Amino acid sequence: MADSDTTAPRQQEKPAVDAHEGLHTTVSDQTEQDVEAPEARGLDLDEIPSEYWRSFRFLGSATSIILLAVCLYIGFSLPASCLQVINADLGPSPIYIFITTAGSLVTGVGVLLVGRLGDIIGRRWFLIGGQLLGLVSAVISAKATSINMLIVGSVIQGFSGTVQLTFPYVIQELVPNKHRGYAQAAMITAVIPFAGFGPVIARTLIENTEAGWRWCYWLLAIFCGASLILLVLCYFPPTMHQLHSKLTWQKELLELDYGGIVLYGAGQLLLLLGLAWGGAAYSWTSAHVLATLIIGIVLLILFGLYEAYVPLKQPLLPIKILKNRNYIAIVIAGSVGQMVFFALSILWPQQIAALYSTDNVTIGWISCTSGLALAIGEIVMGPLLKPIGHSKYQLIVAACGLTAFMGAMAATNASSRGMAIAFTVLAGWFVGWLELIVLVANGLVNLPQDLGLANGFLGSVRNTAGTVSITDDVTAVSIYVAILERRLAANLPNDVSAAAIGAGLPKSSVPAVLGAVANGTAAAMDAVPGITPAIAAAVGDGVKLAYTHSFSTVYLASIAFGGLAIIATLFTSDIDHFLTNYVSRRINGTVATEASVGQPQTQRKGEDDV
Repeated sequence: MADSDTTAPRQQEKPAVDAHEGLHTTVSDQTEQDVEAPEARGLDLDEIPSEYWRSFRFLGSATSIILLAVCLYIGFSLPASCLQVINADLGPSPIYIFITTAGSLVTGVGVLLVGRLGDIIGRRWFLIGGQLLGLVSAVISAKATSINMLIVGSVIQGFSGTVQLTFPYVIQELVPNKHRGYAQAAMITAVIPFAGFGPVIARTLIENTEAGWRWCYWLLAIFCGASLILLVLCYFPPTMHQLHSKLTWQKELLELDYGGIVLYGAGQLLLLLGLAWGGAAYSWTSAHVLATLIIGIVLLILFGLYEAYVPLKQPLLPIKILKNRNYIAIVIAGSVGQMVFFALSILWPQQIAALYSTDNVTIGWISCTSGLALAIGEIVMGPLLKPIGHSKYQLIVAACGLTAFMGAMAATNASSRGMAIAFTVLAGWFVGWLELIVLVANGLVNLPQDLGLANGFLGSVRNTAGTVSITDDVTAVSIYVAILERRLAANLPNDVSAAAIGAGLPKSSVPAVLGAVANGTAAAMDAVPGITPAIAAAVGDGVKLAYTHSFSTVYLASIAFGGLAIIATLFTSDIDHFLTNYVSRRINGTVATEASVGQPQTQRKGEDDV
């Protein structure tokens, strides 16, 4: 994407030119500057032998990354779908929610670290180590005998999740820029069974296997193991020495940004923990929540000042990336746009149960509509990204469509199930379209050596502000749940009382009927003085009306986030000129890297416009 703030003129392609600050250097400078080895440098598609794309190492690497993505979705989606079942089996425990939340907190802290360090020292051992931890966590969780043991497994899985979240850019840097949309679509196609039907798969395993919910973790162990084997055998991306000719392990250990790691890690952890606690474990005004939020925010501010003003050899978050207006606009659009959709991820299953069905299987299937539509949106629009062109306007349309159909959900009620399903499908489609463009553009508006950094920062922001169906979105959860609970507290007494009295219930029995509604059992309702079947039916309609009004308020609130996303898209620029034959990275030990040894580097097309 061409940033309007960038005034550098386009340069003609020629060998061995310093196209960007510190990216590639001339051969004569290699003895004085830290440069990339020929094997680590990008090539044009026409310069790569065709047999490379059919080689065991490339195909094995691609398959291992696909399995990496599958592990990410299995590790969160399946356990999150059966938390109550797990708690009933091993508990009950008041901290069972941390079975998923603990891992999400770790992932939110670590995703930037993994992305940045992978850029510097190479990705191979991060991916191998991450999948090894994923395998260990899955086995621990599958054999857990207590909720605490499962939480330990979740924490370990959180470390693995920081690596698994790298799948979009790890695969995209291995394919030509023009095919990155196809690559993202292929990845999402592979994860559809778990992204779209995770709740159904989890319930099926519980009902049809002797091990029950434990199979959710054994399935994760199988996929982690398969991915780990392929990574060890096939995935040989550029090494640290190939990426940085002057860098050694000793030098890297000395130059590592320890201060930034501590400030960022502690600040992000406390911020996420405070947001997760607020309105759930503790009230928003409690000392626990206020202290963690305030200290977390202060530490993150100090982290920003530290990175900006302390001279660092290898800063964790180089300030240059925050000066890229195009990139920041993409991050905001993607993160805030996802917050809009997360309202649906939280509310839709509850709305189905409250208004449309009490059958668990039916609820599970209908709940899949939004997530499945999101995946299909990415799959369909991936191959169309380049042919349609005008990516900026695609992003604007996607943000507008998402906001419009989320707002339209406010008009749904107990008698409009079909319309509600249609709106969730359309909203899911548009968020999938937005997601696709954000993930592809994010990797193109930054330099190849900053790809992990850029995606790590995006992942960190999205984990805090708005991530769909992969990890707990603590900010959106806090906001939407707080609004829903507040409106229900006001609407339930009003709507239920009006319905009951209108059907003939004595006013003196109103407190009893409200207590019966809170109890949620038929026996409690039958015990209400003066209750009749007709009055009980009217009370049920009153409950549905209260939920309708409450859901409507939350959906309307999501429009505010949608507006911010739309504004952010206006500050982006097209990425069309980046969708070229350029391939950023290749797998070592193949004909693609052997052919490049000793060859001069050509300038990346469009790179001077980043």
